[in-house]
Amino acid sequence: MEISQPTAARKLAALQKRGLITRELGPRGQRVRLTSAGLAALHSVHRELDAILGEKPRVLELAGQVVSGVGEGSYYVGQEGYRQQFRRELGFDPYPGTLDLKLDKASLELRATLLELPGRQIGGFSTPERTFGPVKCFPAVLRGTKVAVILPSRSHYSDVIELIAPRNLRRSLKLSDGDVVKVEVMI
Repeated sequence: MEISQPTAARKLAALQKRGLITRELGPRGQRVRLTSAGLAALHSVHRELDAILGEKPRVLELAGQVVSGVGEGSYYVGQEGYRQQFRRELGFDPYPGTLDLKLDKASLELRATLLELPGRQIGGFSTPERTFGPVKCFPAVLRGTKVAVILPSRSHYSDVIELIAPRNLRRSLKLSDGDVVKVEVMI
């Protein structure tokens, strides 16, 4: 890197302070590892470089069964603090509700990958009554329809993803509980 040892030490200390790396001293010297935040930052830079260099976006295909959620999607998606950010980040005003997919086993690993990626960040906010947590989202396509996968920081699920779209997906795509669908997620 053509920098001095003290300069390298300062840069590593700064990365550690930001939570992007961990360092451990051992018998062979220092071991430096990326944290999940460091990996997410690296993926973010990679995505930006891909956009600049004109590479095609990568796609993850997730499969799952349509299931009924606990009924809170319409409340959260209907919050103006979220809706404004969804319009800005995704380019559409979401229908007030979510389509929930219970993922198959192979897709559970891909969901874990999505959790590590930066995605598009929807900030948390507060109302006089309560606070709302941040949400990560990814543009996606379900049966030719533009949707988004949303991953709330506070969620009841570990095996379910929630989709939002400009319209009611159950009605417009004629979906029922138990239907198996595939969603293409742009990463």
